[in-house]
Amino acid sequence: MNRSHRSTPTRRLGRLLRSGPLVPAVAAAVLLVGPAAATADASQVRYERTHAVSIASPVHTRDTEVAFEIRQFGRTVGVDVDNRALATARYCSEGQHCRAVALSFQIVTTGGSDVHVDADNNSKATTVHCAGCQAVAGAYQFVINTPQPVRLGQDALRKLAAVEKAVRSAARTQDPAQLKATVDAKVAEITDILQAAVAAQPAAPAAPSNRSLAERPGVTVHRMLDGWPGND
Repeated sequence: MNRSHRSTPTRRLGRLLRSGPLVPAVAAAVLLVGPAAATADASQVRYERTHAVSIASPVHTRDTEVAFEIRQFGRTVGVDVDNRALATARYCSEGQHCRAVALSFQIVTTGGSDVHVDADNNSKATTVHCAGCQAVAGAYQFVINTPQPVRLGQDALRKLAAVEKAVRSAARTQDPAQLKATVDAKVAEITDILQAAVAAQPAAPAAPSNRSLAERPGVTVHRMLDGWPGND
C-alpha cells in the first residue's frame, strides 16, 4: 500500500452545477460535493472520506471506478480527510484479460489562522489467483489551506467538471499506459485551476499567528500510484 499524510461515493459534478448551489450529498458510487465556504462552523473539526473501489472477476472482467469529490470547508480549526483508491482483479483465467481500475480525486479547501490538517492519501492494486490480469490504482489529493479560505467560483467548478468528464472517459477506454499519461496531464490541469483560485483570493492581513501558514504553498498535491506499468 502506498501512503501519504490523510471521502464517499459518486455523484456527477456537472449535474450539481446544472441543478444550482452545491449541497452535501452522498450517492451510490463515490463522489460528494460540499457546501460553500460560508456555511462552515469554525469551531468544529471537519471530516471527509473519498473511496474508489474497483473489483474485476470472471463475472465482471472489466471494472472501472472513478471518485471525484470537491469539499469546501471554509474557516475551521481542523480538517481530517482520507482519500483511497483500491483495485483488485481476482480468480480470472489468462484468456479473460481481467482489469480493475480505481481512480480517486479529492479536492479540499479550508482556511484560518491556525488550521490543523490531517490528510491521508492511499492507493493499493492487487491481483489474486488471476493470470494475465491487471489492477491499477491512483489516489490524487489536493489540499488548499490558506489564511483566508478559498472559495471556488462557478468558472473553476465548470473547469473541474470538464476534467472529471475527461478522466471518466479515459478510464473506460484507455489502457493503463495511456491512462497514466492522460491522468498526469489532468492532475496538472487541476493544480493550475486551483492555483488560479488561490491567486484570485484577497490577500490575508499579515499577522504573527498566520505567518507560517501564509508561507506554505497554496495547493498541496498528494499523489499515490500502485500497479501501473513502469511505476514499480
